[in-house]
Amino acid sequence: MVVADLKIGTVVLPRSETPQIVSRLTEFEWFHKIDSTSETVTPEIDDILLKAQQTFQEIDEVIKGLAIPREVGMMEILFKGTVFKKQNQELDELEKMVNDITKKAPGVIDAPAKLLKEQEEYKKEIAEYTTLKETLEVVKKLNIDLTGFGQMKQFYTNLFIVQTKDIDEIKRTLDNITINQYPLNTKEESALMIIADVANLEKILKVMRSFNANPFSIPEGIEQVPTKAYATAELKIKEFEEKYKKITKEITKMTVKIRQDILTLHERSSVAKNVLELLRKPGGTKNFAVIQGYIPKKMEKKFKDTTSKWMSIVEDVSDPELVKKKPTLFDNKIFVRTFEVITQSQGIPRKGESDPTPMIALMWPIFYGLMFADVGHGFLLMGLGLIFKLKGQGNLKRWGMLIAISGAAAGIAGVGTGEAFGYHIDHLQPFEGLLEEGGALHSISWLVGVISVAELNFEQVIMILKVSLFIGIIHIVWAFALHIKKLAQDGHKQTMFFEAIPNVTLYGGIVVIMMCAIGSGYDVMNMYSKIHTEAVPWVTIFLGDWAQVWIITRIAGVIVIASIVVMMIGGLKHIKSHPEEGGSPANVFMEVLLGKSVECLAHTISYARLGIMLLVHAALLLTVNNAFAAQGGIESPGALALLIGGNIGIMMIEGLIVYIQSLRLHLYEFFTKWYEGGSEPFKQVVPEMYYNKFKWNRK
Repeated sequence: MVVADLKIGTVVLPRSETPQIVSRLTEFEWFHKIDSTSETVTPEIDDILLKAQQTFQEIDEVIKGLAIPREVGMMEILFKGTVFKKQNQELDELEKMVNDITKKAPGVIDAPAKLLKEQEEYKKEIAEYTTLKETLEVVKKLNIDLTGFGQMKQFYTNLFIVQTKDIDEIKRTLDNITINQYPLNTKEESALMIIADVANLEKILKVMRSFNANPFSIPEGIEQVPTKAYATAELKIKEFEEKYKKITKEITKMTVKIRQDILTLHERSSVAKNVLELLRKPGGTKNFAVIQGYIPKKMEKKFKDTTSKWMSIVEDVSDPELVKKKPTLFDNKIFVRTFEVITQSQGIPRKGESDPTPMIALMWPIFYGLMFADVGHGFLLMGLGLIFKLKGQGNLKRWGMLIAISGAAAGIAGVGTGEAFGYHIDHLQPFEGLLEEGGALHSISWLVGVISVAELNFEQVIMILKVSLFIGIIHIVWAFALHIKKLAQDGHKQTMFFEAIPNVTLYGGIVVIMMCAIGSGYDVMNMYSKIHTEAVPWVTIFLGDWAQVWIITRIAGVIVIASIVVMMIGGLKHIKSHPEEGGSPANVFMEVLLGKSVECLAHTISYARLGIMLLVHAALLLTVNNAFAAQGGIESPGALALLIGGNIGIMMIEGLIVYIQSLRLHLYEFFTKWYEGGSEPFKQVVPEMYYNKFKWNRK
């Protein structure tokens, strides 16, 4: 398992000095705190925390109001080339950082906060006058004089603006009262005219107040004549819309100006707040604090040096409860580390479970390269990935590296297929001269087109599919082997001997029978006969000339039957020992004969997509290139646009589809056979930072 070996780091210190240890653990970073049952808090920490929380909240609200993305996106990198460099922050204590942020924050956020407040006020005014205008429009249609509303002796009449969703309930509550509904321009609100006996006035007002609706009236300061008020409302809406547009432009300009500064402050305040929240409740007594956490074994010395001021202990994880809760920290090499994002999407490996990341690092380039094999598209994709790698942040940076590796794999595989933008490499300059006899690359020219898709004839298609299935068989057998290993480690011997191992032999037997069918020329009904002395593809290579179709077919048949029998025995033993599950011999029979056998075939055939996607890619490019030639070739601007647009479209869309297919082969065909995941990831005190780089200056 390629994960870091963890130990327990413990620090004991006077509770009054807790702010200092918080600073030191922030400096150390690689500390996964173990939750304490103690509810004792440190007042000194809480004072700093309160300040950090308030400052963070103020900055966060402004960022949300300005709609500033926390990370630089793909489109921004491609079309604007935006890159934010990390700012060095000289630190000695976390408290001083919080105080510094508190002092700097007003200078950055006050101006945009004021503009946002004004913008919100204008927005509110526009909404209010729009509602007034719409309601007055209803009044105008009805030719109603509002001055007479609510003043009649025997009848009560008035308009109410309500939520449309509440109307049915209002009508049910005010049964036998005349209610006329009039739609407004906004679907969320409607106008209701209520006409009722004065005796029902109190009931009506009480019900309408419960729905936050008051009798409609023209606001003070506006002419009370509906037609004049309507004209005033129109003018006010135009006035506030102009102000809203103007202030929105100011906000946009300011956003560009302060983006780096506000994101830097936001990140620093977030780190301070989160660290203080995490460490505010250390264990221990009233006067002494005890802080425990998991640390990487290889950083033991650094931990002791960082906490040398106090009593610190590093020990192995031996407590059963702590062993159970131990998080997982990956410890892969740089290249393999790129593929951790795929592993994380399925879950972090549990204790004792193999880390699949190195396996993904091996198989992913093969899968992606074979499905997207094209020198031109591959290396363009690699270039795109490197841009995201160099200019991106966080996950985008990691995904950029994955894209770059995938593109490089596609480019290398493209040499094997002999394709570059759908054209044959050996017919393109300068490759043609380099590959021919006497050329600089002639010695490796045999690699070009070793898996050719040039003609797409039957023999080529069959060969490509054979290669695809062969890769799939290796991948599936690998998964079965890991499943057996896991069962052995966990002590599930019965499951291992009566299910997992027979499942492998069953799968192997079925695969070999399939090879025998190919070797016999698909004479399935007679391939066990002695007339079929042909070699068995792949099998004969490993076993020698004696491995003829009729011999191997009989051996494989016995293996398949024996595997099924053993698995049935295991299934029957299981239902006997677990009657609460309600299994039956019939269920066991169907599960083994149909479930396991069909599953083996289905999962193997699934890997045919490797070859199918390759053929689809070649066919699409062939179509684009033929259309380019038919439209006049390079001399025609329209044909050139078609060629460029077609290649970009194929590269982007099919590149994504191939990614999805590669992901499926790992997560569904491979992971489901042996991998569980679900462990808690190791959480650093300080997460990855995009805009800041802390430089600690301890006295």
